[in-house]
Amino acid sequence: PRFVERKIGKCVAISGIAGVQADGASRLLLFMRDRRIVSAALERACRAQDFYSGFYMSRTTDGQLCVDRDSLLSRSGANCKLTRLRQLVESGD
Repeated sequence: PRFVERKIGKCVAISGIAGVQADGASRLLLFMRDRRIVSAALERACRAQDFYSGFYMSRTTDGQLCVDRDSLLSRSGANCKLTRLRQLVESGD
């Protein structure tokens, strides 16, 4: 299937993330519990491959993972900020 990106705002619920997968050089795919797929772009200096086994983050008071606010810490030690969130939606083409 072919997917297109759609804007979803600057935050997603941490509790809604079911899984993560590296996609390309600096992008992670977040698989959400409600069956959505969210593309999370990392800052330029970060490699998505460093997050092959998931990530840690500090619990926030609002329970959200937000662009330009929160950092992800990979299990291998990389520390990266999110620069963009987009929902991937199957294209009708």
